[in-house]
Amino acid sequence: MIIRLAKLSDSANIHALSQHLGYQDEGVSVAEQRLKALLNSNHDRVYVAQLNGKLVGWLHCFYAQRVASESFIEIGGMVVHPDVRGHGVGRALVEHATEVHKGKWRVRCHSEREDTHSFYLKLGFKINKTQCVFEKKNSRD
Repeated sequence: MIIRLAKLSDSANIHALSQHLGYQDEGVSVAEQRLKALLNSNHDRVYVAQLNGKLVGWLHCFYAQRVASESFIEIGGMVVHPDVRGHGVGRALVEHATEVHKGKWRVRCHSEREDTHSFYLKLGFKINKTQCVFEKKNSRD
């Protein structure tokens, strides 16, 4: 298995993988725009996992600074193809990213994804808190 930084040419494969976890399908062109922005960011990294030449997983992490608390690195998203889940791809992505980027790490998981909670606990993450996420969308008329 090869873990490497994503390239813009990976955007279609990253988009296809994302559909397996239920991310909204906004099209490959939107995925390409988003990946391009992340690749050009000084605070974001996207890693991909390749197995036998095929992209089978991705992980996005970013450096988060706060005014009143310690900075950290957060996993913004990770997807592993269903056919290779349970074969170490997710673990390899997380271990690679945490080895490259030293510091305090954080990941937020949907409260119903108990298998994901178990995955991160096995990797040494600890539950810190439970929180509510509030959203508001302002229209641009």
